[in-house]
Amino acid sequence: MEYSDNLASNEQVQIDFQGIELHGLNGANGSDGANGIETEIYPGLEEREIVTEFGVPLRVYVHRGSKCCGSIITYHDLGTNHRSLLRFFNHPDMRVIMDYFTVYHVCAPGHHDTAGPVASEGSVREGLLGSGGGATATNGSASNTSYAVYGQGRGTVPSYPSLDQLAEMLQSVVQAYSISCFVGVGIGAGANILARHALRHSERVLGLFLVNANAHSDNTYYNWLFANYNAEWDRLKHGVLTISAQRALEMHWFGHTESESVDLIERYRRHLLSLCLPNVAGFIQAYNQRPDLGIQRGGRTLPVQTFLLTGSLGKYQAKSLVAMNARCDPSKTEYLIADEADGMLIEEQPDKAAGYLLGLLRETGLVAFLTPARVREQAIRLSTDALMRRDQSGVDVC
Repeated sequence: MEYSDNLASNEQVQIDFQGIELHGLNGANGSDGANGIETEIYPGLEEREIVTEFGVPLRVYVHRGSKCCGSIITYHDLGTNHRSLLRFFNHPDMRVIMDYFTVYHVCAPGHHDTAGPVASEGSVREGLLGSGGGATATNGSASNTSYAVYGQGRGTVPSYPSLDQLAEMLQSVVQAYSISCFVGVGIGAGANILARHALRHSERVLGLFLVNANAHSDNTYYNWLFANYNAEWDRLKHGVLTISAQRALEMHWFGHTESESVDLIERYRRHLLSLCLPNVAGFIQAYNQRPDLGIQRGGRTLPVQTFLLTGSLGKYQAKSLVAMNARCDPSKTEYLIADEADGMLIEEQPDKAAGYLLGLLRETGLVAFLTPARVREQAIRLSTDALMRRDQSGVDVC
């Protein structure tokens, strides 16, 4: 079922929240002191490492709302980590909505901020995935650290977990926190992982909110091109980010190569460089080798309420989303290709994205009482109070 963008926008009054910081950032200048990267966070965001049944640890960051009515698990895209979702979750509308939820932001293995690489001899030193040196690389130059190249599970060189394994690892998160049921929020590769998990464990999944989702393995020229940047991904495995690799990731994030969002591109580039690049390369390799989801309308398909979302300017992503929707149960699936937006919809139009997510959450019955009007009212009050406190103190509200 196609969701009406016009209907959603008519339900929301456009509110200008620019210049209002609900929370401070790490560092006095509004950035992470180590990397210079914006890291909007919730006060009291809990960090925990969970060892999965595969022996691979996952880092999870938890926000607990004061009126918890349910659980949300998020999964990020390639070349990012949980921080790529925090700006969206810190939007005033989302702050109101998330006060009713416990949110579990899951990082792909080795993608948390202090993750170290695999040692060159193939042994795990500070792990694929442990907390180690947090080595990064600069564009065009190799780090002094000797990195391992991920293999295919042969010999002593480990292979990065497949997307099916990453999906199964979420069971360890569910069990560790005793989550009875949850709504999944995923972007790009993270959307694919959550969809795979729902196909295997639908009894725990109430709904899916999937941005830039793709059910196919390799059905487009873009997918073929991205997967065949072999030389670039090999360099990334050794800690070197080339211009070509960066542009390939930009196409993956935005859905096109003509983005004029210079600040957003630069923020994501700095975010990428803050990660352990060999682990990023491993995740990209797993995504490029992903099998088809194996869903078909009228047969085995996503068994939960699902909302598929992307922007019309991301032509590749829009095509993939339409193809995925055609394979889903229309009684359980809604999809929207938003006008004047690309793959960075949650960054560039967070108010609209928040409205669509609220619609799904209400449909699951978790917050049926939380109407768009009520969210607007509380978001305005929240932002007004923050602005008043900032004016009184003379500094941004923390």
